[in-house]
Amino acid sequence: MQLCPGPTSAATTTATAVPAPWHQQQLQPRRAAAGSKKVHPAALAVDERPAGCGKDQLPAPAVVVAPALNTQQGEKTAKEARGRPPRLAIPPPVACAPGVDPFGAAADRETELAMELEVQGEGFCLASRRGVRHAMEDGYGVITDHAIEGGSQLAFYGVYDGHGGRAAVDFVADKLGKNVVAALAAASTASRQQSGLPSSSPTPTVEEEDETEQVVAAIRAAYLTTDSEFLSQGVRGGACAATALVKDGDLYVANVGDCRAVLGSGGGVATALTSDHTAGREDGRRRIESSGGYVSCGSGGVWRVQDCLAVSRAFGDASMKPWVTCEPEVSRRRLTPDCRFLVVASDGHWNKLSCQEAVDAVSAAASGPCKELVALARSRGSRDDITVMVVDLQRFLQL
Repeated sequence: MQLCPGPTSAATTTATAVPAPWHQQQLQPRRAAAGSKKVHPAALAVDERPAGCGKDQLPAPAVVVAPALNTQQGEKTAKEARGRPPRLAIPPPVACAPGVDPFGAAADRETELAMELEVQGEGFCLASRRGVRHAMEDGYGVITDHAIEGGSQLAFYGVYDGHGGRAAVDFVADKLGKNVVAALAAASTASRQQSGLPSSSPTPTVEEEDETEQVVAAIRAAYLTTDSEFLSQGVRGGACAATALVKDGDLYVANVGDCRAVLGSGGGVATALTSDHTAGREDGRRRIESSGGYVSCGSGGVWRVQDCLAVSRAFGDASMKPWVTCEPEVSRRRLTPDCRFLVVASDGHWNKLSCQEAVDAVSAAASGPCKELVALARSRGSRDDITVMVVDLQRFLQL
């Protein structure tokens, strides 16, 4: 995610007066006192050189009349004392016990933020690595083997990329999956009530198209609810997201921003299931301009909304509403034996690897494909936070 230019430990130190840098000190030109002997022209200031003598030229040397040795030495010492800047007072290094960092908790926090994360869960794996920013702004969320009223089994997976701090990504990682499950449960209860069935009975059979619309509507409602809940807190920042919901053998993928989900098939073919919501997309630009905003291209070739945000859809970003919306794009796909795995990752990964390269790397990996993908993106120069999740889809096939 790219943005425009948007608890520390307290330590007691001894204040030391430090002079201004040499280039800020006002140097006084050396002027000969009235009645004194001539001095070499090289000792004159620039503005005292004879006419016709440029700033890079010296006039012809003049005769120097040397006074007595003791007088010359005394004048030289006095002049040097007046023109020489005072010595810098550099304090000695802080004495610490062996193994103790003089910067205390601040150094410990930076070390902690620089650590890599690797997770091996039920049917998925994840690896994450912090970039060069002051704090890790990626996150993830997983809900596996969850049952809702009516007998439906579902699993939820999400990768999130925050910007402007961790507030938004932490909130979305905690709330979005729960809101999706709650919206699906509410839709299932409403279907049973409309059919006059008790709450304990299975969900009535409906047309496949109607069921798809219900699930898609529930996912969209969960995204918008999560966004509204975050904005109500009055906290700055935002987050992009790519999520996958598996329900009764169907795969529903949704996204806002530039996180991406890619399907890997048995033949090794990569299929992108999401489309990045960059500020340069034509449909996003038209929507933003029709609502009174604008999109511009900076000197680096990056398109930005209101000269600031590089994505046109995201959670949060209260100052960018209504131009930056949280309305997700949702797609559905029926799982088949050819659907092998799903790669969900933040833009720190996709900026350096294509969809096909990611699928090829996962297919060739004997173990730990997520960690290999993170290392590959890093080796290609990714300086952003990188988070990669790989989901095994074979376990969801209906037998």
